[in-house]
Amino acid sequence: MKHLIKDIKTTIEITDDDLEKVITRFQSRTFDKSDLIPSIGKTSNHLQFIEEGLVRVYTINAQAKEVTIQIGIEKMWINDLYSYFTQTPSENYIVALEPTTVLQIHRNDLETLYKEVPSMESFFRLKLEKSYVRLHNRTIKQLNNSAEKRYLEFRDKYGHIESRVPQYIIASYLNLSPEHLSKIRNKLTKK
Repeated sequence: MKHLIKDIKTTIEITDDDLEKVITRFQSRTFDKSDLIPSIGKTSNHLQFIEEGLVRVYTINAQAKEVTIQIGIEKMWINDLYSYFTQTPSENYIVALEPTTVLQIHRNDLETLYKEVPSMESFFRLKLEKSYVRLHNRTIKQLNNSAEKRYLEFRDKYGHIESRVPQYIIASYLNLSPEHLSKIRNKLTKK
């Protein structure tokens, strides 16, 4: 729970007693590489924090092509927020790309926690605001930036995980074919 505790403490002010109330509400779940974290076809009732590992959130589009929506690593929140907020079945898959431990909190426990530790409402509001801003920026960059620029920005921001993620997943995340990404990498290597 060390990463979750640090995330909370760096986002909001919280007493040790309140922090203890918070961490007791989270459940730890461990997944092996290639395990599906329950998602597709189920309504999301948990918010999940990656304590250790690497996950991919993806959907399958109308052309039966996998489209990576998010790549999550340690210290990140990973969820299908649309399913969580609308209480409708998820259309996304969440899969562990390596052995992964997530800390989950059920929506009912979260509602109780909001009453017991009001500062947690601020915590999750701030997390959701940042999540929206990241999604908005990614969408705009997908629309406006060249493939090479998208890859360079990915590498600048997530270069530390590039070796942990298969190339086809990075390509999917950047809305490229694996072949196109390979050409970009080769071109940059020659520079």
